[in-house]
Amino acid sequence: MILTVKDVSVLYDGKPALEHVSFEVPERQITAIIGPSGCGKSTMLRCLNGLIREENGVRFSGEICLEGREIGSYPPDELRRRVGLVFQTPAPFPFSIYKNMAYAARYFGLREKGKLDKIIREKLELAGLYEEVKDEMNKSALKLSGGQQQRLCIARALTVEPDVLLLDEPCSALDVKSSAIIEKLLLELKQRYTIVIVTHNLAQARRISDRAVFLYNGRLVEQGVTEALFQDPQEEETKDFLGGVFG
Repeated sequence: MILTVKDVSVLYDGKPALEHVSFEVPERQITAIIGPSGCGKSTMLRCLNGLIREENGVRFSGEICLEGREIGSYPPDELRRRVGLVFQTPAPFPFSIYKNMAYAARYFGLREKGKLDKIIREKLELAGLYEEVKDEMNKSALKLSGGQQQRLCIARALTVEPDVLLLDEPCSALDVKSSAIIEKLLLELKQRYTIVIVTHNLAQARRISDRAVFLYNGRLVEQGVTEALFQDPQEEETKDFLGGVFG
């Protein structure tokens, strides 16, 4: 398992957001974190790359290991490189497509333009975006469509070759066509990267994920192989959630 979550609890100003959550993330698979609004999904995602520990008014306990090593022992820059996070709302930087793509690689020391251009092209191709933008690399990334911006953000995160890619509701602001493109992209990317996705879209979770983790009121209720969990949930809360009793 590339990521291991052990007994993680999070308090915001003394109020529990996560309580004693434990699960594992297998390498080169898609793990979906599902559950109703406010159940702790996005909080869990921010735990996985250490962001939660830097927030004011937050108390974190438990252990999260990346390849057997507690993530708190990694230098912050190395952890951010190895565990990338793409936010719910596409967030390209307010400059050109090329500069967006070059930013992280340059930050981590890559200066040779030939190598940089090769990486940028490769990651844009992986994201299915290169043919759409290859003649407009100096265009502001903010002028791209919402779906293109989200694919750009995913491609940008891949330029530093993360071990794990975290995605927080990557399709929530997109139309059906753009969402289908993102889903296809993620299924292709899992051949090379480990992916953890938070999604409110149960049909999407069932289509693309290998494993599912169901959170409710900050607790882990059930986890397992996605198809088995959807077809034959073992817990009443899981049955009610998947059956639409609450959501």
